[in-house]
Amino acid sequence: MPGKLPPEFLQELLSRVDIVDVIRNQVPLKKYGREFRASCPFHTERTPSFYVSPAKQFYHCFGCGESGTAISFLMKYSNLRFMDAIEELASIAGMEIPKNRTAGPSMGNTARLIQLMEEVQAAYKRELLRSDPESHVKSYFKNRGFKQKSAMHFGIGFAPERWDFILKKFGRSESDRSLLRKAGLVIRNDKGREYDRFRNRLMFPIHDRRGRVIAFGGRVLDSSEPKYLNSPETVLFRKSNELFGLFHAAKAIKDEGKAIIVEGYTDVLSLHQSGIENAVATLGTATTSYHIRELFRATDEIVFCFDGDRPGKIAAWRAMKSALTMMYDGRLVGFVFLPKGHDPDSFVRQNGTAEFQQLISNCEPIAEFIFRQLKGSADINRADGIGKLIKDITPILTQLPDSTLRELMKNELRKITGLSEDYLKKKFAPEVSHKRQVQTKLNKHDLSNRALALLIQNPSLSQLVEQAEHLIEFRRGQNSRLLVEVLSKLKANPGLNTAALIEEYRGTELFELVRTFADLEHFVPEDGLLEEFIGIIAKIEKLGNRHTARSKISELMKESRSSLEDAAKIQELLVESRKAKTKSFS
Repeated sequence: MPGKLPPEFLQELLSRVDIVDVIRNQVPLKKYGREFRASCPFHTERTPSFYVSPAKQFYHCFGCGESGTAISFLMKYSNLRFMDAIEELASIAGMEIPKNRTAGPSMGNTARLIQLMEEVQAAYKRELLRSDPESHVKSYFKNRGFKQKSAMHFGIGFAPERWDFILKKFGRSESDRSLLRKAGLVIRNDKGREYDRFRNRLMFPIHDRRGRVIAFGGRVLDSSEPKYLNSPETVLFRKSNELFGLFHAAKAIKDEGKAIIVEGYTDVLSLHQSGIENAVATLGTATTSYHIRELFRATDEIVFCFDGDRPGKIAAWRAMKSALTMMYDGRLVGFVFLPKGHDPDSFVRQNGTAEFQQLISNCEPIAEFIFRQLKGSADINRADGIGKLIKDITPILTQLPDSTLRELMKNELRKITGLSEDYLKKKFAPEVSHKRQVQTKLNKHDLSNRALALLIQNPSLSQLVEQAEHLIEFRRGQNSRLLVEVLSKLKANPGLNTAALIEEYRGTELFELVRTFADLEHFVPEDGLLEEFIGIIAKIEKLGNRHTARSKISELMKESRSSLEDAAKIQELLVESRKAKTKSFS
């Protein structure tokens, strides 16, 4: 993957961007010596074990083993693809991504798919605009109170009631039809027949956070089933990671300091049209941790607005569980349940914008929602009812980060149950933190491993070695070859830091190994790095000399005809080998 971008670009990018700033925008970091520390955003923990090193431009969690560069963090935390993470960092650094990079087949296909989706959206929009004023699609719009201006703003279109509207327009060759199938726009059945996925539906384009069309959601105009039909998962689209309307709502969410999550496309359309532009919707799926993480990147407050029926309450409970691990101090999550028979669209049309906004302002905080739901399913006037309450709330308190919310909920639990503070402290005691060694398969005492750990974590050490190639002679293993390769890279590019060096290996089979060496604990104090590294390299060179001598002995013995001259040479090499062995361990 990194080969598609010039190494010097990645090097410059990672030298301009500070990983501390990148991570601090998402995770509250605290200074801890020369590093920064926080509770890990990738797993639940009580004692912070997530460390960020400004010197290495590298992060590592001693709890779950996650580690990497600023690029890795954005890919993992924000669920971005490699090039999306690069674009985000480049915008921070004020850099232009090289246009003359070598584009592999996957990148070419992605670009073609995005272009195809834009063209298909334009075709759907034209069909909606061309529809007769008395047609069923225009009648639907009129009856729902939707305005053409809103439809154009969201890029809404219409898929006519034809089996081959898209197929005929964009599937002229087998290559084109293959692309349509990859985009999820055309289906091929068991008999080989191909036809459009979307027919006779109002088409809602789904945009990514950069505003590119990556999928569609189609709504029927009558009582047909399914009511909503989404694009299938593709290389562009993962349903559980995207929110409808987020691209259009981003500015309002930032301005309002709040995001509203609803359940349907038409709810978003109606709310935006009524002036409530900070609303987004899930895509016919439960709210996921990806959705919540994405919104918490833009705001500190999220309000879930669901129907007041049983499915709405189930959806709210699932949303609550997805939010738990991200409830750090300063973040707010609330819940609103609409009156029976109403969704956001119908409520706003009947009661107006001001009343809906009032409901949002008076939302039920997450802690109150949790206790109300749990008390409703457990009789706290009975001992076994209290036991059930404790059982049900335990996984919730366990997932909450060490925060004010968690402590307040424990206090509330004590008031409700009458249990002693000591008992609850024991029950919900913080988990014991210990450094989980992710490098268990590596022998830390192996010379090449120690040299690699020191070198990758301190690239400037490479300038102490005059030549690298001869070091491989002491052992012909993978890590020995990697040591030579890393030394050669660093000598050729003296400006590479740890992060840039790691990214040089992204997409190769050695990427994880290099990243592991960046984590490997070598227990060498900073003021002893030079002496330790020079000593290790010297031992490797001596072992290499010994290996060379023994190789020559072996060759001579194979070729020997028992001549006195050969015997003398072998004796001489044996002496050299013993001397090398003695020096290497002296």
